[in-house]
Amino acid sequence: MSKRIVAKLIAIFGIAFFILNACSKTESLPAAQVISNFKNTVKTIDSVDMNLAAVMKGKENTDNIDFNLTSNIKVDRMNEKRNGDISLKIGGSLDAGGQKLDGNLDVRMVSVGDEFYFNISKFDSSDPNTEKIETALKPYMSKWEHLSSDFIPQNIKDLQKTDPEAKQKEDQLKDLFINTPMFEVTKEYGMEKVDGNSVYHYGMKLNKDAVKDYIKKAAVINGMEKTDQEVEDASTFVDSVTDLQMWIGTEDFYLYKGVATLSGGSAENNASSTIDLTFTAKSYNKDLQIKTPEGAEEFNPITLLMGLQLGSDSSDESAPDTEDKDAVAPADTMTPADETAPADDSVKSDDSSAVMSDESAK
Repeated sequence: MSKRIVAKLIAIFGIAFFILNACSKTESLPAAQVISNFKNTVKTIDSVDMNLAAVMKGKENTDNIDFNLTSNIKVDRMNEKRNGDISLKIGGSLDAGGQKLDGNLDVRMVSVGDEFYFNISKFDSSDPNTEKIETALKPYMSKWEHLSSDFIPQNIKDLQKTDPEAKQKEDQLKDLFINTPMFEVTKEYGMEKVDGNSVYHYGMKLNKDAVKDYIKKAAVINGMEKTDQEVEDASTFVDSVTDLQMWIGTEDFYLYKGVATLSGGSAENNASSTIDLTFTAKSYNKDLQIKTPEGAEEFNPITLLMGLQLGSDSSDESAPDTEDKDAVAPADTMTPADETAPADDSVKSDDSSAVMSDESAK
């Protein structure tokens, strides 16, 4: 084969490689357009499987507190479903007054439509004052319990509704989220990979005025009015956010990762605290197969109350036994969740996740 033919073949392969390589690259979009596209995905997400972790460290003089939470959260609203599955692992330690205490709690909560269930698989603490709680929880450990609707806050019940009025409110909140410019891009890190997904990586800053505007208008959508002071109080978290970053898909514009650091403290009390939050998405719009737990028993709060009383009696051996052993606490001593709880509690819980807009995207 002549050198001329070889040279031509090399040139052809080189051109072909260049074309294929160029076509395979995602064209980078302006940050404002990416944020705008990201906000609009709120209307296309029907299910999500995600992890959320929080690490808190605090100090005041010689006292220290460490707290950590890891969770897996599944939400499925596909085909009119209103299902959820939340697994929480909570641990922490407190070193104060010359005493060090630690403890752990593992709990899972499942909702299928209007039915709610919970399962406590772990509870331990080195604090002797929690012994009566451990005693009271023994009948419920590692067993599924069904919660009566009387013990479910009204704002949680409202999230499960599928009637036209509820859907209208949901659509209005989504539109408000899309149209409120709460995020400002402060740094563009470029394109990266998160769990195999091509993403845009941005440093962000919250616009406090926009956050306050969202909180106020969201309350109105939920049939409530918030005073200026209430709005100010609900938005104070913005001042403590010292680091905020997002990783947004280059193709579908879903949020695949987010991190935030909240810092605070008081020089007067020699106190400081930091909370590091990390969000990662495992999947979007998949059928998550959230089902009613098998073998669930009806939660009986009287048993819990009696367990607390027995634990209290056993922890105080010197106390005189003056109570009637056969007496049973009347049912009306139980206080179910307040059904008059404001419906916009769900908005408060969304404030941190709903601040996802960009001033320049409007």
